[in-house]
Amino acid sequence: MAELARLVAYLLRLSGGSPRGRLVAAGVIAAGVVSGLAMAALVATVNALVARPGAPAGALAWTFAALLVARPVLRFVAQFLVVRLTEHGFVTLRMDLCRRILATPLAKLEELGRGKLTATLAGDVGQIVSAMVLLPTLLMHAAVVLGFLAYLGWLSWALLPQLFVLTVVGVLTLRWALDRALGKIAAGRELYDRLFHQFRAVTEGTKELQMNRRRRADFMASLETTARAHRREMRGGDLYLAGLSAWSELLFFLGVGLVLFVAPRFVTLDPATLVSFVVTILMLRAPLEGMVEGLSALSQAAVAVRKVETVTGSLNAPATEAAPRQLGPGARWRSLELTGVTHAYRGEAEDERFVLGPLELSFTPGELVFVVGGNGSGKTTMAKVLLGLYQPEAGEILLDGKPVDDASRESYRELFSVVFSDFFLFESLPGVDARDLDGEARRYLAALHLQHKVKVTDGVVSTVDLSQGQRKRLALLGAYLEDRPILLFDEWAADQDPHFKQVFYRRLLPELKARGKTLIVISHDERYYDAADRIVRLDYGAVRFDGPPEEYLGGGHAALAPAFAAEPEPAGV
Repeated sequence: MAELARLVAYLLRLSGGSPRGRLVAAGVIAAGVVSGLAMAALVATVNALVARPGAPAGALAWTFAALLVARPVLRFVAQFLVVRLTEHGFVTLRMDLCRRILATPLAKLEELGRGKLTATLAGDVGQIVSAMVLLPTLLMHAAVVLGFLAYLGWLSWALLPQLFVLTVVGVLTLRWALDRALGKIAAGRELYDRLFHQFRAVTEGTKELQMNRRRRADFMASLETTARAHRREMRGGDLYLAGLSAWSELLFFLGVGLVLFVAPRFVTLDPATLVSFVVTILMLRAPLEGMVEGLSALSQAAVAVRKVETVTGSLNAPATEAAPRQLGPGARWRSLELTGVTHAYRGEAEDERFVLGPLELSFTPGELVFVVGGNGSGKTTMAKVLLGLYQPEAGEILLDGKPVDDASRESYRELFSVVFSDFFLFESLPGVDARDLDGEARRYLAALHLQHKVKVTDGVVSTVDLSQGQRKRLALLGAYLEDRPILLFDEWAADQDPHFKQVFYRRLLPELKARGKTLIVISHDERYYDAADRIVRLDYGAVRFDGPPEEYLGGGHAALAPAFAAEPEPAGV
């Protein structure tokens, strides 16, 4: 019951964020309650009309007519108002979660996991909004029940104590069943996070699973185990709620039997009152069943609220500060330094803690730097620290001699355009401000050999259904159009054919450098290392080399030097 009270409080807080939200919420509650009381009054009026011999009295007839109109009108008003609240609440809750996700440091998001965040956005929010729709109906049913009980008390105070005992038994069993159902539903919700993650693996790892029968069998066995566990917990919750529904029906007919067979032995009732009592109790069945069904749905919503609050508590509040200073292509900067920067994270072994740094690096405008090293050496982690996505645990990032802190980090990131190794392609070009966006896009698509595959119209990309190499080239389009001072490419050429690798290293990078861009390229392509102004080599999180490519190649890679000299120039782009 405490969970349901928590749900109602949460829904009221959610509604309070909309214009006149609390007023609308009060209207929903009032309309639901008055609609329920109107139903009870309508039944009482019908009973009075039936009990009155002869033609119905004028006052009762007019009362019946008024209630007949008021009841559906009030119900419609309650549903109309709750639709307004639901629309606002649905958007507000999801937008708040999205803003919190984008305001939370990347390392924290990686710790939470994509599956949990996506399941909360896709599933939990929908259940909470569904609860908002059910709330006025539940209030209406509750008001009907209370109105009927008041009417029964008015008919005969002597019978009310017996019905009160049954009501207390019903409430206690309701609480017992709901508590156990909530426990089962909560356990099932935890399993849903894991299940959602495995569902993503089915769609995103289809090729890998189809290529290996044993891997597919092992994966499906794990998926089935999780699905069965999820079903077992959710079924347990549903069974408790189903048992509650059956038990409430039994109590309902016990009340009828009490009035018909037990009460006449102790209380003298005239036939009209007895008939009114039985008819009213029979009318109670529908709102009671409605309450039980509503409480079942609200129980699941209460678990969803707990999950949303847990996830929300793990995320940062959206920033309310002014928009950061935009640093576009004309931005002036003189130096970028990492001084004593360290960042630690969990390594591949569970008991291993990988430490990047301390890093002592500097970058200057217009230079082309290759960051090299073996897999797991810390290259991508260093890139995320440099980009301001990971916060240094020690040391500082200095831009023109000034430390980058929480207040300036958002503006600092505006210096960079980046294509990650695990990049994401948007179907539009958000965040790009160009006078002739479509024309600029067409020019760069031609340079990337994508003009026959992709079209850009009003900033919308015609398709992202491309090969991996072509998708990476399309990701490069966004970096071109952003036109920021520093570009970082994380293994960009890894999925390109030999020809386009030459285009990238021998044409595109020099052209960008000639435009004054600073280029930081994470690469394993040793044959192109001579294209760099400087090479930074990482090994186990530490900088092992930082200098010109001639020294790097001469220190153990000299055998590759002739290949560079003999390499033909690529065809013009």
